[in-house]
Amino acid sequence: MIKFEIVSSRIATGNNGSDKKFVVYMLQVRQDISRLDPDPVNVERRYTHFLDLYNGLKKDFPTILNTISFPRKMVVGNFDPNLITARATAFEALLKLLSEESRLRESPAAIAFFQDVELAEARQLMLEGSHDMALSVLETNFRLLNKVYTDRSRVVLSALCRVVACAATSGGALAGPVERWAQLALRRYEAVSDDDLLLIYIPLLHTCISIWETLGKDKSQLVQELNDLRKKGMKVDSVPSLMEAVDSLPTVI
Repeated sequence: MIKFEIVSSRIATGNNGSDKKFVVYMLQVRQDISRLDPDPVNVERRYTHFLDLYNGLKKDFPTILNTISFPRKMVVGNFDPNLITARATAFEALLKLLSEESRLRESPAAIAFFQDVELAEARQLMLEGSHDMALSVLETNFRLLNKVYTDRSRVVLSALCRVVACAATSGGALAGPVERWAQLALRRYEAVSDDDLLLIYIPLLHTCISIWETLGKDKSQLVQELNDLRKKGMKVDSVPSLMEAVDSLPTVI
């Protein structure tokens, strides 16, 4: 069972040169287990993100969403503490329904809600050359998705491969985290047989071979795996980069 909770809120100002203010809600996601989750994930979302989630779910699952009353937009008074508290309560009610209905979690609207903010931030950071900062954002997003979805779901494997791809381009990370993330990705891919997911696995193998070479590790097993896939008729040469392969994969569970 997943527990979603709005643990705090703050008034923020746009970082694009605009003085426009808005409320940001801190969403905590944790496993609702008998003992306290030792590794909760905190991410920030705005009213518009919750609204997009609600509208997407309402479109695809109108009957289920009939029990949810979503707060309407306000022209003024958006920073009133009572309104902020009321909205947080409504957001939690929507997310509670999401935790109880796997069909809702697997919808495009839910997947977008749980990953698009961090993906956009990470892509911008990578464009600016800040790969270490992008790596931190992608790690957080993987941890979030890994709580909401199954270990070998498409969205989780994609998030994990994004972490590996970003870490592999971050020179400071090569000595440690990249190897751990790469090992985890390889383990997660064991027993995966979906053809489209295997299209990511081949670039992952190439990336891991490059990482192993940099670290001075024995890469023979990975090379053998590529050769085995080649013998099965799969294209293993001149393939896209790992990040390109992940970005081209449809985000459907």
